Amino acid sequence: MARQVLVKVGRNGGRVEEYAITTSDPTVSDALEAADIHLSKGERIRLNGDAAAEGDEVRNGDIITIAGKVSGGGKV
Repeated sequence: MARQVLVKVGRNGGRVEEYAITTSDPTVSDALEAADIHLSKGERIRLNGDAAAEGDEVRNGDIITIAGKVSGGGKV
């Protein structure tokens, strides 16, 4: 049975918008598709601030952010 959840999706430093996802088992991938977000090489998914994968389940009120590749770490 399909259920609807509302999630917020956006890229770090960009606009965050709310989307309604209606499937039997809503996932991060479903939310990214609704937001028309396609991951680039090196981008990371965060679900409520924690590392996530496209197959992770989403729940009502979740926040998905896409973070770019982190660089640096060299000594000064």
